[in-house]
Formats: sequence, structure tokens, C-alpha cells
Amino acid sequence: MSACPAQPPRGEAPRSWTPPAHALQDLGNGLRVAAVRLDGLPIAQVRWVFGSGRVHEPTDRLGSALLLQRAMRHGMADLTMGAFAQTLDALGARMGGGVTIDSAMVSISGLSQHLWRFIELATGVALTPALPDIAVAAERHKAMQIHRHEWATIEGLTNLWLMHGLYGTHPYGLPRTTLAGLKATRREDLVALHSAIVDPHRGLLLVVGRVDVDHVVSRLAQRFQDLPSQTTPTPRIPLEPARPAHRMTLIPVPGAEAVSVGFGLPAVARAHPDFGGLSVANQVLGGSASSRLFEELRNRRSLTYGAYSQLDCGRHGGDITSAVTVRPEDGPACFEALYSQLALLAEEGARADELARAKRFLIGRFPQRASGLAGMATLQTVAWMHELPDDEWSTEQARTAAVDVGRVQRLAERYFEPSLSTWVAVGPSDQLDAIGRRAAASGLAVEERQADELEHLGI
Repeated sequence: MSACPAQPPRGEAPRSWTPPAHALQDLGNGLRVAAVRLDGLPIAQVRWVFGSGRVHEPTDRLGSALLLQRAMRHGMADLTMGAFAQTLDALGARMGGGVTIDSAMVSISGLSQHLWRFIELATGVALTPALPDIAVAAERHKAMQIHRHEWATIEGLTNLWLMHGLYGTHPYGLPRTTLAGLKATRREDLVALHSAIVDPHRGLLLVVGRVDVDHVVSRLAQRFQDLPSQTTPTPRIPLEPARPAHRMTLIPVPGAEAVSVGFGLPAVARAHPDFGGLSVANQVLGGSASSRLFEELRNRRSLTYGAYSQLDCGRHGGDITSAVTVRPEDGPACFEALYSQLALLAEEGARADELARAKRFLIGRFPQRASGLAGMATLQTVAWMHELPDDEWSTEQARTAAVDVGRVQRLAERYFEPSLSTWVAVGPSDQLDAIGRRAAASGLAVEERQADELEHLGI
């Protein structure tokens, strides 16, 4: 058996990427219609996207966005649940979508010969969903099961409390669901939330596939130019969250057989000029199996099977997080390893060899991100959502290659300084005290909270 390579393969020098043929038009009501041609298979995807989402959830209805997302799958105003499902099946179509903090989306994909039927179906689901009471009741039951699962694991609790530690009662810091919110949500709440989110003035109608892009955009413009745009409610832009406290929050879970230790650092919104350099710096820290956290916690210390960090940047802010699950007795060593790696990156930046590996990984990954209907549609959606420059994707690989050691050093000093971090440890109570003592010795304030307290925060 040949050994697993320790480094990614060397690729060609990065070059500009030429996007496929595309067309777009901004209509008078604020809606953007766009099309991208992808040759190959005779398939297409239609997407309705709206630039707002869970930020509109009332704090006493947390979970209503998940219910809305799931209930919208049950048909449109002029097509009942059963007829809608049968129509999709007859066309061989697949529907997707979701409601996130910053956006909402409905997509339908299948053979491009059915494109205009897909557009009508996606439009009906996006703009006039049926939201039948029976579907709301059924999806509430399923959403409660999802909620219980997300709150039942130490990894899930770590993420919930990290977001709260980073953002407080800012929408980014609130749980996706609470039992009280799911129980209280009624159909009229979903209708109100839908009205707040779905406004063509903040909308994108996108077609990707084997299509004539100019013809498609022209027909879409004619079809939707008179679509009314709401003037209220205005988009909700949350206030910037307060700087997170430098503390360790201990969450005891009786009977837990492992400990999860995680940290969070405030970052930037996706459109910020530092995003590209931060992507490279995060790749050095924990973006893959050749990064520092994996090397230190798995290969050197044998503390865990894998250790990674994530950079997640939305419209109103972003964060860098990492959470690692270890044996209960290894919790203090895990905290120490994570904290020391943050300090090392902030103090010394990246070595030339690991910076080269990080950039090769990100450059080599881009073609996969840009492939297929979903990949191309996502690039277009992200660029529209965050108002990125027209050449964002054509120059991304070259911009990544241009990130040098000096830039990573400056970004590391600014964003990866351990004193900016907030921490969470979740596990059996008898093992958390040692983690708390190690955290206190590193200058963190230490508090103990109960897991279910987040059910009531901000309500």
C-alpha cells in the first residue's frame, strides 16, 4: 500500500478564468434577471433568490424560518400539494432551497427542454406558496425532531454557544430554532415572514444551463418587469454586534462520553477587502489535513481524529471558528493546543512553505467550485448577494496567488490574536473544571452555563 501524500500536488501557475457566456438585466422594479450558459448536459436550473432571510424572525418565533423553508415545498397557490409533487415527478425535476440568516432561495432543476415550466413552478413556490395548515403542522413535528437532534450533541451545543459568545442577541448569534418558537409559530406567522423576505426589489431570478442566454433574459424581463415591488417592510440591517468577551463558557452535559472544545474569533463581512487574505490565513491554520491544527492535534499529539477551522462570512459580519472533540481527560491539552496555535499564528504569521501549500489548495479547489449547475449558480448568487466586483471570479485565483507572507502576518496580528477569542467547552461536569483552570491561567474569564439557557435568550 502506498503512503498517503503529506502535501497537495503542485498545479500549474494560476491564470485568469473566463466565465461562460452570460447575460443580465436589472428591471425597474429592482429585480435582476440573469442567465449563464453551461454546455454539456441538456439540463438547467432556475433559482429565485432574495437578499434577506432569518434576520426578519421575531425572537419569540425562532424556528419560523425553518418551518417556512419546509412548508414552501408543499405546493403553490394554484397547485395543490399532491398535484405539485406529481408535476415535479412527471418532469423529472428536483426542487431545492432554504432560508438562511441572509437569504432565501427556491430552485428547480432538470432537463432544459422544460425550462419555462420550471420557471413558472419556481415562481409559484417563491412568490405565492400555498403553506397549507396540514403541511405546517406536519413540518412543525419534523422541525422539532431536527431541533432535538441539533441540541442533543456536544458538537451542536458547542456551535450554538460559540455563536452566542461571538454575536450575543444579534441575529447571527440566535439559535436557528427553539422549542418555544416552533410551538408558537402559526401559518399567519409564516405568511408575515414570507412577506418580509420575498420582495422583488431584493430579488434575483437566475437560469443556468444549456440555454440561449440573451433569449432567456429578454423573455424573463418581459415576463417580470411589471411584478410589483413592496416598499415595506424595509430590509432589516442588524446593529453591529459588540466585541465578544474573552472568556471560557463551560457547559456541563451529564453522561457525555467526550469533550468538545471550541473557539471563535470575529472576522469580516464577505464583501470586505480582507476576505481573500483571511481565507488564505485560515487555510494555514486549519483549512485542511495539511494545516496547523490537524498537524498539531492529530499527528503530533494524537488528541483527535481531525481538527479544522472555518471562515464564515455573511452580509453583516463573519467569524473564524474551530471545535474539536476529544476524550474527556484530554480536554485541557486540547484547549492548550488550540490556544497556542492561535498565539503562534498571531505572533509569527505563516512560513513560506505552508503559505505555498495553502494557496495551492485554494487555487486548485476553485475549478470544482465553478463546475456544474449548482456550482455556477452559487458563484452568481454569491456575487449578487454581496455586491462583489464584476471580475470577482475571473481574478480570484490570481488574487489568491498574490497573497504574500507579509499580508498574512498583518492579517494574523489583527484577526487571530488570542485575546480576541471566545471559548466554549462542553462535556461531563467532572472534566470541565480542569479546562476552566487552564483557561483562567491563560487570562480568560470562566463561567458555567446550562445548555438549555439558550432556549430563552433574547426572548
